[in-house]
Amino acid sequence: MDVQEAILKRRSIRKFKDKSLSTIQIRKIIKAGTYAPSGKNGQPWRFTVLTSKEKEKITDLMEKGLNRLERKHGTPVMGSSINTCRIMKEAPVLVIVWNTRESFSAPRLKDMMNKIREVMPDADRLGHMVELQGVSAAIQNMLLMAHSMGLGSLWINDVYYVLEELEEYFDNGWELVAGVSFGYPDESEMNKNPPSKLSVDEVTEFR
Repeated sequence: MDVQEAILKRRSIRKFKDKSLSTIQIRKIIKAGTYAPSGKNGQPWRFTVLTSKEKEKITDLMEKGLNRLERKHGTPVMGSSINTCRIMKEAPVLVIVWNTRESFSAPRLKDMMNKIREVMPDADRLGHMVELQGVSAAIQNMLLMAHSMGLGSLWINDVYYVLEELEEYFDNGWELVAGVSFGYPDESEMNKNPPSKLSVDEVTEFR
């Protein structure tokens, strides 16, 4: 599968087969993530791979947090998060993606960052934005690699509903960026029509 085909045919999968992935498959997906570009080659991404009982602990934690929020605020506040939790339970692999927040505090960049701070008060915030771009690129690489391997994936931001609980549970000092579910897609998902996309002309200004 070439890059163009992977990009155009990849889609978010929300139904997975009851079939596990091998460690070799998971490592291949993660490796693709590590080849993403990052500012100053900081490589701020880290990955926590959860399967079986460990994945169940996290989905149970998320489910309890969502139920608590639902009781407090009502269903409209929760959006699709309850269904997302079901998907996370169903998919055989859940990868929690982190930003170490260390890229622009590395000793090798100390002098550079100090000089930038002198003329740019928001230097640290902008450095954080750069880190997030790198981590996001790593996630996209993993989605495309999974698709090229005949696997499905779902990029999950509903984990933010229980952000504090998850960061407290892992207690690694990193910033949680997203969760990503991986597995073999159910055929019914693959037969769905892809979502419509805005055209190049609708999203681009040529000057």
